[in-house]
Amino acid sequence: MSQRRPSAQAVDRTPPLNLHLQQLRYLREWHRRGGVTAAAAALHVSQPALSQSLGEMENRLGLALFEYQGRKRRLTAIGREVLAFAEEVLAKADDLHRRLEGRRRGERGELRVGMIDAASLYVLPQVVRRYKQERPEVELSLTVAPSRQLLAALRRYQLDLVFAVGPLQDEAFQAETVRRESLVVYAPPDTHGRDPRRAEWVLYPPDSRTRALIDAAFERKGIHPRIALESGSPEVMRQLVALGLGWSVLPEAVAAGAPVPLRRVWKTPLTHRELLAYRRRGAPSDPLAEAFLERARQA
Repeated sequence: MSQRRPSAQAVDRTPPLNLHLQQLRYLREWHRRGGVTAAAAALHVSQPALSQSLGEMENRLGLALFEYQGRKRRLTAIGREVLAFAEEVLAKADDLHRRLEGRRRGERGELRVGMIDAASLYVLPQVVRRYKQERPEVELSLTVAPSRQLLAALRRYQLDLVFAVGPLQDEAFQAETVRRESLVVYAPPDTHGRDPRRAEWVLYPPDSRTRALIDAAFERKGIHPRIALESGSPEVMRQLVALGLGWSVLPEAVAAGAPVPLRRVWKTPLTHRELLAYRRRGAPSDPLAEAFLERARQA
């Protein structure tokens, strides 16, 4: 029988390079300080320990890194190549250490935050501005979308922190309330005394959490709204009310930005909604997210 030739994709059985960062650091310091005595002092180790570590490095590589002239060492050509490798690896290790320390202190890294549009426009803009001023090295990315989409992205690990409308009973998340908003009925400026049961309405889409709260409040008041238009943007709804195209239910902060004053129909709010901060349950503590959330609590 002919012997089977090894495949081109055969497993490489070459043993991996077996060096420690400490050994590379000893080699670098020995070269920078010009000798074992100065390097050992700088590294706070004994001279025999440093010499032994350099000798062990040679044994592990199976090549001579040094030429000896009495008690002095000089690098061989291979030794100079290993030194260049040590400089590169240690520089990358130091950079990684700085980045990890920055992340641990909440000063560096990436934070992905999702917000409903009202939160991004009226509730948390100062939080975002202050956070970016305090942590210029943090890569802060913002996503503005409806609550349902944001929570789906959080579940898929595409976001780290989400500000969305609650409540939500889902064991996958942990949440806390950061703001409670009044939802108020507004009519176009030139309408007076019209019965809300006869009005046409501009409301959130039926699959939004805010719309569910509004529908429940309408039900309690015996109102069955005639829907003229639907929009997921409170700014668009505010503009439509200002143009006289219907009544709406808006957060007070949104209505306050209308180009012309909208008519508040009732003194008391129709209902309220809670803006919650959501995180994945059991996710590791993240100093970047914790710092952002703390600013939101103070807003």
